[in-house]
Amino acid sequence: MESLTPAFSDRQRWLALTQINTLSALSQIVQIGTVTPLLSLSLEQKGVEPAQIGVVVSASWLAILLLYKIVPRLLGHWGLVNANLVSAGLTILALIGMTLTSNLYLIFGLNFVLGVGLILRWIACDTWIVVVASKRERGRAIGVHETLMGLGIAIGPLLLVLLGVDSAVPYYACAAIVFVSGCLAVVLKRHDTRPPLPTEKRHGKLFSVIPVALCGAFIAGFAETSTVSFLAGYSLSAGYLLATATVLISVFGLGGTLLQLPIGWMADNSSYNTGQLICGAVLVAGTLAIPFCSALPWLTACIVFLWGGAIGGMNTLAVIEAGHRVGEHQVSTAMTAIALFYTVGSVLGPIATGATVSYVSPHGLMISVGIAGAFFVALLAFKRERADA
Repeated sequence: MESLTPAFSDRQRWLALTQINTLSALSQIVQIGTVTPLLSLSLEQKGVEPAQIGVVVSASWLAILLLYKIVPRLLGHWGLVNANLVSAGLTILALIGMTLTSNLYLIFGLNFVLGVGLILRWIACDTWIVVVASKRERGRAIGVHETLMGLGIAIGPLLLVLLGVDSAVPYYACAAIVFVSGCLAVVLKRHDTRPPLPTEKRHGKLFSVIPVALCGAFIAGFAETSTVSFLAGYSLSAGYLLATATVLISVFGLGGTLLQLPIGWMADNSSYNTGQLICGAVLVAGTLAIPFCSALPWLTACIVFLWGGAIGGMNTLAVIEAGHRVGEHQVSTAMTAIALFYTVGSVLGPIATGATVSYVSPHGLMISVGIAGAFFVALLAFKRERADA
C-alpha cells in the first residue's frame, strides 16, 4: 500500500488526517446519527410495529453484510477518494428517495442503498487513517477518528430536535451535509491512495488472529444500533417528552465521542485487553442501572453517557487491536473484517431488540444488549483463564 508517512511532513500528515476526519464525521452524522433515529421515530409515529421498524432500520447494515467481501477490491481499483465520492452520491440518492414514498418495502430498499454508501465511506476512511498515521501515533489517530464517529451519533438526533421527524426537511438537510462531505473528498485528491488488492481469498486465517477484536466489533454494532434505534422509544415509554428522549440519544453519542480519545490513549500506554474488559463491564452495568433511573433524568443521562463511551470504545479497541496485530498488507482486509462483524451485530441488533420489545418486554433494549454484553465479558474471562493456564 502507498504510504503517506515518508512522502509528507508531520504537519502535512495531520492536516490530511483532519480533512479525512471531517469528511468522515459529516457522513457519519447523516448515515448513522440522523437517518436511523429519523426512520425509527417517523415510522413509530405512523403506528408501525417495533419489530417492523427493526427490519427497516437493519437494511443499511444488511447491505454492508452482503458487500463486505468486494469493498477492499473496489478501494484498490477506485482509490479512496473515488470511493468516498460514490458513497456521497448513493447516500444523497437514498435520502431524496425517502422523501418520495411511505411504502415500507421501498424505504427498506432505499436504506439498503444508503448502506452501500456507508460501507464504502467507512472502510475507505478507516484504511486512510491507518495509512496516514505513523505507527507510534496510530492509537491516538484512531481514537480521534472514533471520537468524531461518536460525535456524528450525538449531533444527528439534535438535528431532529430542530427539524422534526414528520416532514422532508431533515432528509434535505442530510443530503446537503453529505454533499459537503463529497466536496471534501475532491479536496483530498493529492492525498489519494489505492490499497493493494487482497491476496487472501478466505478470511479464516485473519479471523483466527483477532477473534476478540471481531467479537468486540460485533457487540459494539449490536448494542450501538439497537440503542440508536430504540432508546428514544424506550425513553418515551418511561414517561419522557419527545425532546428529552431524543436528547438522550445525543448524550449516548456524546459519550461515544468524548471517551474515545482517552480509550485510544490508554491503548497506546497500557493494554487494549484491559480496555475491552472495562468497556464490557460498563456496558452490562448500564443495562442493569438504566431501568431503575427513570425518575431521575439527570442520572439516566450520566449513565447513558458512560454507556455510549463503553459501546463506542469496544469498536475503537477492535480497530486498534487489528492495527497492532496484522501486517500492513492486511490492513484494509482487517478493517473490512471489523466492519463485517460490526455490521452483523448491527443487522441482528435492531431485529432482535425490536422483537424483544414487541413480544417479551418494554425493557427489550436493556435485555438484548445486556445479554450480548455479558457474552463478551464471559469471552474475555475465558481468554484470560486460558492465558494463565
